[in-house]
Amino acid sequence: MSSTSENLNAVGIAISSSVLRAAVAREGNRTELLEPRPVDAKESIFKQVKSYIDAHAATAGRPASICLAVPGMVEGSTLRIVESRIPELTQIDLTSELAGLTSGQVLIENDANAAAFAEFEVGAGKGSLNIFCAILGEGVGSGLILNGEIWHGYKGFAGELGAIIVDEEENTPLENLASVSNLVRRTRNRFHQDSTSTLNRLREENITFEDILSAAEMGDDFARLMLDRTGTYVGSAVAAVINLLNVEKVVLAGEVIRGGRFVIEAVIDRARECTSPRTFNSTEIVLSELDENATAIGAALIAAKQVV
Repeated sequence: MSSTSENLNAVGIAISSSVLRAAVAREGNRTELLEPRPVDAKESIFKQVKSYIDAHAATAGRPASICLAVPGMVEGSTLRIVESRIPELTQIDLTSELAGLTSGQVLIENDANAAAFAEFEVGAGKGSLNIFCAILGEGVGSGLILNGEIWHGYKGFAGELGAIIVDEEENTPLENLASVSNLVRRTRNRFHQDSTSTLNRLREENITFEDILSAAEMGDDFARLMLDRTGTYVGSAVAAVINLLNVEKVVLAGEVIRGGRFVIEAVIDRARECTSPRTFNSTEIVLSELDENATAIGAALIAAKQVV
């Protein structure tokens, strides 16, 4: 960070379809979290982001820089969002629309890249030079830090872990199997096949991710199987990364990782199976230390790097 001002006010905002989270970066990589704001699906998300920034500026002053971390593909040369689960984001030039809210730059970053940068700087990857961060939540994404910098790839589209095919028989990408919504969908489609599962007490359309976790913790073999299979799919993709890049650490983050040992052990076991002992043992698989705040913290730290 180039600024040494105690009053550094660099703002990072993590955008998702359900909630906005924000952090402010101060001198020395210190960050402060702002109160999250639920997203109103009936209103423009751009207007909600602008309102969030305005509310912060009213009490803390105009941000020195802003970084928005978004769920989607960001073209490196234009900083335009070219693909996203939130269609509105692809229709707006956010850097231009928000330019008047800061005395510095408005940056756009992929949400998984921002989370990876946070883990690298102040989280589970701190002290490493090369890390890979897998985010398993609304979607499946990843961020890669090589030699201390975010690796964006040629056009800015690196890190699409969810696009890796992990079920070759069905030609199914990881995101279609391991995101929260797809894990729930797969469970709803199959729970009738196990009459002993406690999930049979629920209506199919009412089964949630929380129900699956609770059933697994209570010893439900079917729920545990679904979490284990999800971890196995993730482990196959993680193994590909370990084999190709030999990173120091793989950081696992996101809501699916709340499946605890049923998911995590399966990830590690499958990654071990699909890599050589020497390669596997040279990489440490760890859990996020920043959890749901990683993306906002990373965005704030990225914004702070731009402050002169």
